[in-house]
Amino acid sequence: MKLTIPVICLAVCTLSLPISAQEAVSAEVEEKVIPTEISEPPYQVGQLPSQQGYYIERPGQTSINFRIVANKMRVYWIDADGLIAEPESIAGNARLNGKPKIRSYYNLQPISAAAGLGGEGIVRPPHFFNVVLYLKQSEGGAGDVHTFRYLMSMDTPIESGEPNPTSTD
Repeated sequence: MKLTIPVICLAVCTLSLPISAQEAVSAEVEEKVIPTEISEPPYQVGQLPSQQGYYIERPGQTSINFRIVANKMRVYWIDADGLIAEPESIAGNARLNGKPKIRSYYNLQPISAAAGLGGEGIVRPPHFFNVVLYLKQSEGGAGDVHTFRYLMSMDTPIESGEPNPTSTD
């Protein structure tokens, strides 16, 4: 009788080991499904947006995408797979300097039912200006400032099917 208890324990431990190892392997095999169809705005987390606007690359982090869609300002966070990620800012503002004289200050707030920030008001064309983008990271007021040049050509999505003019095919 004394011999059967360790044997039973050994059998149970041996049987449970492959099950937990199999679960670990199946978790590794389960891959993230990346959508291939471009979604329509307003975007949700995990959707594939059109490639347009200005991208602020941040090594080891999501990139920030500033775009103007239907004359409305939008800011999204894009993960390494090119999908919409959770917003990393709770608010912000953008200052625009350009010709002809345009409205220069836009407050950015979370977009309802979407995963980004948006400006209240219309950004009148032509969309050709210098941008100072401030993104508030916390309630304490700490944030990041980014400056860049926004061009009219950034308003339209980049078609992935177009030939690359720099290729030597």
